[in-house]
Amino acid sequence: MTIWKEKVRVLHLEDNDDDVELLKMALRKSGLNVEIDDVSTMEAFQEVDLSKYDIVVTDYNLRGYDGLSAIKYVRANMPILPIILISGTVGEELAADLLRAGANDFVLKSNLKKAPIVMERVLHEASIAHEKRRFQMELVEKNLILDSIFDSFEDMIFLKDGGGKYVKVNRPFCEFLKLHEAEIIGCRELDIFPEDIANEALEKDDYVRLSNSSLTYEVEYNHNGVLKTLEVTKHPLVSDDTVTGIVGKCRDITSKKLLLEDVIKSKSILSQAEKLTKSGSFEYDSDLDLISCSSHFKHILKLQITGDSISFRKFTQLIKEEDRTIFNEGINRAIENYEEYNNEHRFFINPKDKSVIGYFKIVLRPDYKDSKAKRFYGTLVDVTAEHENQIYLMNKQENDRKELARELHDNLGQKINGISMFISKISDDIPENMDLKKVKNLTHETIDDLSYLINNISVKQIEEHSLNYAIDKLVSYMPSTIKVNKNYEIVEGELSSFVKSQIYRVIQEALNNIVKYSEASEVLMNLRQGGGILTLEINDDGKGFEVEKVINGNGLQNITHRVKRSNGLVNINSQKGHGTRVTVKMPVC
Repeated sequence: MTIWKEKVRVLHLEDNDDDVELLKMALRKSGLNVEIDDVSTMEAFQEVDLSKYDIVVTDYNLRGYDGLSAIKYVRANMPILPIILISGTVGEELAADLLRAGANDFVLKSNLKKAPIVMERVLHEASIAHEKRRFQMELVEKNLILDSIFDSFEDMIFLKDGGGKYVKVNRPFCEFLKLHEAEIIGCRELDIFPEDIANEALEKDDYVRLSNSSLTYEVEYNHNGVLKTLEVTKHPLVSDDTVTGIVGKCRDITSKKLLLEDVIKSKSILSQAEKLTKSGSFEYDSDLDLISCSSHFKHILKLQITGDSISFRKFTQLIKEEDRTIFNEGINRAIENYEEYNNEHRFFINPKDKSVIGYFKIVLRPDYKDSKAKRFYGTLVDVTAEHENQIYLMNKQENDRKELARELHDNLGQKINGISMFISKISDDIPENMDLKKVKNLTHETIDDLSYLINNISVKQIEEHSLNYAIDKLVSYMPSTIKVNKNYEIVEGELSSFVKSQIYRVIQEALNNIVKYSEASEVLMNLRQGGGILTLEINDDGKGFEVEKVINGNGLQNITHRVKRSNGLVNINSQKGHGTRVTVKMPVC
């Protein structure tokens, strides 16, 4: 029974028709599934496409040529195509020549019944040889791929057999040891490394083999007089549940270790600095919406979290509700424009008691080195004591102003009013005296100026009347050349006295700046309240200015300072020739 499942394609070179038929009969009787093409001349033989056939059968004695020539032709064009030679007689010397020339076997014409057996054996041997060649080619290709992969790593890669001999290493491994690969392959640890290093490596190898598990460890190695720290990782190679070798990698982590030591030192210094300044540092990734924070950041906010990360949403929940909207708006604007955020806000610092409030300054700066990453670095500073001192000073300042205004009104004001009445009486009695009339007019102007001064010094008008009344009073002192359109949409009962005094001072400062510098003819002022936020917008049609150059002026600094102390946001937009817009937002209480 044949082992061949598919049809065997045979090319038969024979110039004798009887011999052709005899071969076909022998093959048919054997049951071998064959398809035979016959050619009788060398010219016809050389025109055939040999790649279509599985085997060539050729007679030795042919007219004008011999079988040896046919064999040489086939081997020159199809080196692996099996060839069987048929001859009447073949001596030992001729047989050796034929086999050397490339024949796979030969059959005597007197024994053609053996042709199928020989053909089947030759085909089987050819198939095995083909598979072997294919396997060898795949092995070579895989070795080339493995070499390429090994050498593509910057780490030092090695492969050991079960006996601890190196069987493969990559280029960085050779370069580190300054040895050629041939000097390493077949060697053991003690052949290459100092005894202490080698013994430790052997100990780790034993652990990997016996435990059938991976291992990573560090070793210090004197490399050409320089102490290096290497990180070594070893993995078992397992075949049929048996460890047959070890594959591993070595990495020079000297720089990494030094850098890590510097980082630890820097973190220690940072921690001490944070304790001294009552601050905490953090990193905010706006893409992940995640804050990575220092231990002192967690400490000052009394965060009870595992690890060093907190979601941005959870962080915002720590901010007092009245400040949260303003904080989110400011942060979103900073992220969108990739700019700095700097403000003060009230935080809950006792998870169990939300009546305990702390004041914290948040400074958030973008990582300008990588604008695509949307990464920010910041600090959170506990300014509770400073804030309370500032509020105390601001309240004291208002009280001092109020006292001064009262003194001016009750003392100096009364005296000037008395002088005015006395001069008016004399002037009326002596109408022809022009000097007395001038003094009378000057006295009246002094009374008006004193009234203006008293109103500007204190917030008395707010206390005695209302915020709207006090603002209207400020507007009434504006020059007649400047038209002021104003709109109020507020519920004063919901505004704290502190907020009312601060927004009044901001409006006062803004209007003074307009009078002094803007050359405006019209002002639009809108004060509205909504969602727990008090919003002020003041627009003028003046000459405008470059904000970056003027932002540090006293007027703008005073506005910014007051708004931040009120836990609010201020935005100043201006361009030369296009007027100025001041926008202020602060919590209502």
